[in-house]
Amino acid sequence: MRQKFPGKTLALRAGGMLCLAIGIGLSGCTLFKVDSEKPETDLLKKSILDSTELPSADPQYDSSGKPIPAKTRLAGGLTLGDTGNLAFTAESLSAVVEEMVESERWNSLRNIVALYPDVTTKIFWGEGQNQLSSSQREVLARAMDLQWTMGEVDSWQSFVSQQYNHGNPGNYLENRNRFLAFLQVNDTKSAFSIKLSKSVEKTNSQIAKAESLRLEGIAHLMNEDYENSIKSLSQARALQEKSQPIQASHTGLLLGEAYRHAEELDQWQASWLKAIEVQSQWAVKRGLMDPAFWNKAAFLRPVSAQWPAEVIGRLEHSLRNENLEFGFSESSIDEAVVWATIGIQSLKRHESQNSILAFKKSEALVNGVSLREELQMQQALAMIDGGQQGPASAILLRLGSQPSLLGDRAKAILATLKLQNGSIAQGMNLLQSAIKTSSQWPIHERLRAQADYGLAYLMRGREEQGIGLLNYVYDEFLKLQSYEDASQCLANIATYYEKTDQKAKHRIALKKLQSLEIR
Repeated sequence: MRQKFPGKTLALRAGGMLCLAIGIGLSGCTLFKVDSEKPETDLLKKSILDSTELPSADPQYDSSGKPIPAKTRLAGGLTLGDTGNLAFTAESLSAVVEEMVESERWNSLRNIVALYPDVTTKIFWGEGQNQLSSSQREVLARAMDLQWTMGEVDSWQSFVSQQYNHGNPGNYLENRNRFLAFLQVNDTKSAFSIKLSKSVEKTNSQIAKAESLRLEGIAHLMNEDYENSIKSLSQARALQEKSQPIQASHTGLLLGEAYRHAEELDQWQASWLKAIEVQSQWAVKRGLMDPAFWNKAAFLRPVSAQWPAEVIGRLEHSLRNENLEFGFSESSIDEAVVWATIGIQSLKRHESQNSILAFKKSEALVNGVSLREELQMQQALAMIDGGQQGPASAILLRLGSQPSLLGDRAKAILATLKLQNGSIAQGMNLLQSAIKTSSQWPIHERLRAQADYGLAYLMRGREEQGIGLLNYVYDEFLKLQSYEDASQCLANIATYYEKTDQKAKHRIALKKLQSLEIR
């Protein structure tokens, strides 16, 4: 579900009927849409909603001042630099973080860090033109540590306090980013001339030491010096395993590639298995969304290796929360589970094109009709998230024509699209028809449909029913600890009161929203 910002448009039609400006998120209706005239308040939504133009990679330059290509592909399919259609660059995410810290939206900040640990890490490395102050960067590091750092031996908080001088990157970070820039143009000789390992000795940071070893391991791999690549990457992974499990799993895939090139096939398989074991554990334990990892893991899987039952079981458990029951499919295929996981994780991160492609791959690997239809439903949601309402509607119309629970769920999403397009009566009638079976839907799906129903009431001028339903859904989301959804309900209530000039109620709603942010 997208993070929303309050204060968007609400208009009055002739006769006093309320006409809310609605934008579609994964949860259905909301009072908000992107205002391109106010980029300072809409950066998060703009980054997520702009599906026609992908964010450009952060510019890098070689020693002669020439622009460096955005990515360099290594043997085996590994890529340096940003890949795929990503919702954020380090620069765009830092702008969102700055706004959240300044407005004390701590819960929203935690949600961002939970969804985008990879991009958050790039901010700490000083990639892009992010202009966070020292205090803002330290707040972000604290949120990162709370969510993703194990133990207290080494932390991102200590790293950023040591590596930034009055908000500017120190010598080590400058050397690290120069080293990476040279790798991105295949200039390993210039990269090694920086002597990154010596530069890191002054930092007294295990995070920095592991990163230096990782980058040097990549450089050795590019030079086909597999022995030294294995040595460096093994040391990097060992350091990361102590406190940085996400980074350790990614380094494990790199290490597997070095073993593969060195024709140490047993070690290749062992490294790959260890990496996916760590990722699957954190996917269940903390809800880690790292679709780029699973994409690489699927591509780099050793031919002789099967997906472990424990790993697939954990992924199936996570997918079950999205009503994707692979364990009960008559033709469950492990690879299909992995691609469905990539689809769901990409969708939650608002990387819609990646999500659509992953769901299509998963669908192609299963024969069960009900599971294929569920995957098609997810494709439609990803299309809506990417602004492709036409193709999404075609899928939903076909699914919604069936007299089934899936058909009713599809109709509820279609109803939301109708409401967005201003067909209020038609959308509400469709929602009324669909919601009769909602007690049997996945709980988050049911609550979001009820929230849409509440907004539809407000659009028809029925304030008591609309506010009552939104408050009910808010309370239910709180019980589930689904704070982002709960925040959306409150933001909608606050905006309604603001635009209908109910100042006292508006102040109360804002205070309630503020208290939710500091939970």
